[in-house]
Amino acid sequence: MTRMTRRTFGKLTLGAAALAAPMGFTRNAWASGKEIHIGIWGGSQGEFVKKEIIPAFERDFDCTVVAEEGFTLANVGKMRATRDNPKFSVMFIDDVAIPICKQEGLIAELPAADMPALENLYPRFGFDGWGTALAISVASLFHNTGVTPPESYAELWDPKYAGKLKLVSPKNTPSVFFLIVASAVKSGKPLAEAQYEIDDAFDKVAELKPNIMNLFDNGPQAANEVAQGQADIGLLELSKYIYPYTAKGAPVTMSFPKEGSFAGNNCQVLVKDGPNQDLAVAFMNRMLEPQVQKAFSEYALTAPPVSGIEFSEETLKYIAYPVEEMDSRGLFTPDWEFINAKRSDWTERLNGIFAV
Repeated sequence: MTRMTRRTFGKLTLGAAALAAPMGFTRNAWASGKEIHIGIWGGSQGEFVKKEIIPAFERDFDCTVVAEEGFTLANVGKMRATRDNPKFSVMFIDDVAIPICKQEGLIAELPAADMPALENLYPRFGFDGWGTALAISVASLFHNTGVTPPESYAELWDPKYAGKLKLVSPKNTPSVFFLIVASAVKSGKPLAEAQYEIDDAFDKVAELKPNIMNLFDNGPQAANEVAQGQADIGLLELSKYIYPYTAKGAPVTMSFPKEGSFAGNNCQVLVKDGPNQDLAVAFMNRMLEPQVQKAFSEYALTAPPVSGIEFSEETLKYIAYPVEEMDSRGLFTPDWEFINAKRSDWTERLNGIFAV
């Protein structure tokens, strides 16, 4: 197998004009001299946005885009802190936070008429008009390639895994996925139904403790440790943190139990009353355009939320695309409005079980 590193993907997909004005937005006079501040992710995805997407957009619109790195909770905090005098115009957050931002009046409904790229957006990634997905990862188990992964999540409770599992930290979103899994194992119900019975599943959660070596909050570091054989299996984590190691030949990969896996949706939202919203909307549209999404997906090894993009067989090994492939893998998105109301209590209970 030819190993495709991020650098290789970049060379294959990016050139001087690869990300430039795919929909004809070149040197728009109305945008000249304007500036917007956006909150993006850190890490490799943020690096790509800063090095490839923003410079091309600035050239095409003769504008300035100031990017500030963060993560979902921090970016929501920034919107709250500047609510009375908005500083940001576009914010990158995960889907878990969209209902919160909508309820608190931090974001605005997208002007669909001004975003032609929405035409190709899969409806499930439109969040009722209050944002769009940008990149979809699969959250599931990851394991050392020398280990045979379990066919069912229920096998993780087997004593043969005593001290051999790494568990995601309660402060990370995939910890909610783990709680849903525990509830599904206890109740025997599908993930979609089990999410509503988490309160009754903490005894099952506690039963897994003897099999847990330690908790992790850094996905790439956990992937590296599993690759080194320090643990057999990690649960649960987003594929965007695991597959870059797999693609480089490290002995770690993802596995997908029969009960299904979870969709990890990185998203963008329009900040309510943010400066230069016309330019902000144009930037959000640019993020969804085919050339940008193709390059972004190949670099980050995440699936695009839009239809009609062709990928090599090599790339398709690592992403769940198109939407039919997402369905075939049983990708499940939780009811975040329900979960957000309970998550604080659940996090406290998780910390109580796994505190050293």
